Amino acid sequence: MESVKRIVRISIPLILICIVSGATLTVSNDMTKGRIEEVEERKINGSLSIVFPGASFNKMDDYYSAMINGEEMGYAFVAEGSGYSGTIKTMVGMYQNGTISRIHVISQLETPGLGTQIAEPDFTNQFSGKRIEDIRLRRDGGLIDSITGATISSRAITEIVRTRAEEVMNETR
Repeated sequence: MESVKRIVRISIPLILICIVSGATLTVSNDMTKGRIEEVEERKINGSLSIVFPGASFNKMDDYYSAMINGEEMGYAFVAEGSGYSGTIKTMVGMYQNGTISRIHVISQLETPGLGTQIAEPDFTNQFSGKRIEDIRLRRDGGLIDSITGATISSRAITEIVRTRAEEVMNETR
């Protein structure tokens, strides 16, 4: 009987701590959710103007229609997937014929100094003017040079961009 009392005496404070911690996390999440969504929306809007400079955009289901002088030029969309260290989120601009306009890495958690180079213009500029089927690393039969020491990150972003571009092309046909 004494051991039961001891267990209850230890358990009750722990249960109360868990309840208070859970409630605090819920309140914190509710308080910051709007701000996080606002920052994310700003990042996406900024990325749109990078992949299609001078365009206006109409939000479709899961992509944007890029309009220049009232004429649809192509599509912009978020391509997201797993890299070496975490999620890579990229905005992709693509002309109606399936040629990539530009890409812009919105966020990534790759290895500092190596994998983070996937967000640098020396790497991202390689995607401009390439057809969907050419968005592979050279060693995989494509036209994109990988970053030395960051092959996994390089391959990940090419796969993410190509796969999502194929999906958008299928949706828009």
